[in-house]
Amino acid sequence: MNPGIRTAVMSLGLVLSLSATAARAEGLSFIPYGDNCWGTGTDADQDGLSDDCEYQVALAFMPMLWFDSGESGYGRRPYFAVKSHSFSTRTLRIFYLDTFFEDTGVTTGHDGDPEFQLFEVHYSAGSWYLDWAYLSAHRKSACDSSAWYSYEQLEYDLSDSRNAYRGWPTLYVAEDKHATYNNLTTCDRGCFLQDYCSRYAAQYLDTSSRLSSRNVGSTAVPLINQVLLNGKTERLLDDVDFKGWDDQWYRPNSQGYRRHLNDFGF
Repeated sequence: MNPGIRTAVMSLGLVLSLSATAARAEGLSFIPYGDNCWGTGTDADQDGLSDDCEYQVALAFMPMLWFDSGESGYGRRPYFAVKSHSFSTRTLRIFYLDTFFEDTGVTTGHDGDPEFQLFEVHYSAGSWYLDWAYLSAHRKSACDSSAWYSYEQLEYDLSDSRNAYRGWPTLYVAEDKHATYNNLTTCDRGCFLQDYCSRYAAQYLDTSSRLSSRNVGSTAVPLINQVLLNGKTERLLDDVDFKGWDDQWYRPNSQGYRRHLNDFGF
């Protein structure tokens, strides 16, 4: 190819590439809070953030979960907590408590499954952006596969016109064990190759209440702790077992959320 033509083609390709990058929508612009998330409105958990802002941000970034075709333990009752991570950079951390009722693994099943996701997001120039996600995967167990992922390592549900790159992510749930991963390949490597994921059924983390009235606050200032369901009570923020509102005699229980919340400063 003529050098002049080749240079022109390369320049055109660079322009198109840059245009495509610039055209890609980023962040969530529909959340009705920005700088006013800090220091305004009611603040029941006394953390400097508006209660309604905490809810709106947690709802907007609530992940979509892909479950495997063999999943037998869909039941859950999710909760959340939000805290200010840095006022100077307008950064929040959102802690999603999955609270699955049970782990239905064949050999290691147990009542209560306290997996979770932690998202770090920030506000800038009219939009909120996902920066990092910590995905629990058998955390503090023998096959702990939990990890931090940058926004570039995550997939996004763009079928909804409200979402965008660095908006709410799409995560993959290990069959019956509920560890969460950023993609199928990572899942299949999890827990010493024992985890398995596929794209069979997609659900948002909370399919019923949209996280309404599910803000637990913090371990220092709890807004929700004791929850009665089906005649049984769970204490979500105390240092006690999480039994998934079940507690069958033939299965062990899981350790609760307190240790994870403490580790991340909630």
